[in-house]
Amino acid sequence: MGDGDVEVRREDQLKINEFGRLNAKLHEKRADRDALQKTIEELDDATTELAMSDGEHVKLMLGGEAFIDVSEEYATEHCEAMQAKFQADMDRHTADIEAIEARQKVLKSALYGRFGSSINLEEK
Repeated sequence: MGDGDVEVRREDQLKINEFGRLNAKLHEKRADRDALQKTIEELDDATTELAMSDGEHVKLMLGGEAFIDVSEEYATEHCEAMQAKFQADMDRHTADIEAIEARQKVLKSALYGRFGSSINLEEK
């Protein structure tokens, strides 16, 4: 081994593997959170449109593969309930992301402390 070369021990490899798994999970959680955010915004837009209507227009909701005629009040309540559900899901994803990032920070510190610049754990 040359200067600066550090032997990769089993526990080091386990940390590297854990970091990699967490990184993949992090990307998945972020993508899911972004999709949930888009859905929440769409539901918010639908709720706003319903609130701005005068109540005389036909309200159609997509129920599976068919549109159904519903009252403005029902459609509004449904949109708000779905928004709350998706917001709770998004909050869970955000908490998961924060936990993953915290664990990755610990792993980065340990791995950079052991390998220095010989290892790259940063996003490209």
